[in-house]
Amino acid sequence: MDKALEQKLIERWPNWFNTEGDVRDTAMPRGFEHGDGWFDILWRLCVDLEPLVAEFEQAAGCQFEILQVKEKFGELRIHVNHANDAIRERIGVAKEEAYRTCEVCGQPGQRREGGWIKTLCDEHAGAHGEHQGSPEFEQQ
Repeated sequence: MDKALEQKLIERWPNWFNTEGDVRDTAMPRGFEHGDGWFDILWRLCVDLEPLVAEFEQAAGCQFEILQVKEKFGELRIHVNHANDAIRERIGVAKEEAYRTCEVCGQPGQRREGGWIKTLCDEHAGAHGEHQGSPEFEQQ
């Protein structure tokens, strides 16, 4: 994801994204490992998680942290250190939304297979087919 978009999330929820942490404990120093099209999904997720996390942290006595956010096999993957059912459920909703959203542009998309498995709209699926596996496509 674009570094400026990453920074918006990190600045709003600095305690959740430990980008300076040890990579043995968190993958966030590598950044968000997916395209810009899922930014809005992540932003809405984090806004919705605020009250759930506050309640969880107070009840459990431990700090919530997002350890990794990435794309794998066309799906949004979000790994956290601690969560309750309400947090896991809301993360699941975001993952389902991403499964129907182009990872590149955020428009409606679907899972596409062929070398790489990605969730893409028709336009970016065409570009993906032409540039399959190229580093330039991965940076879009």
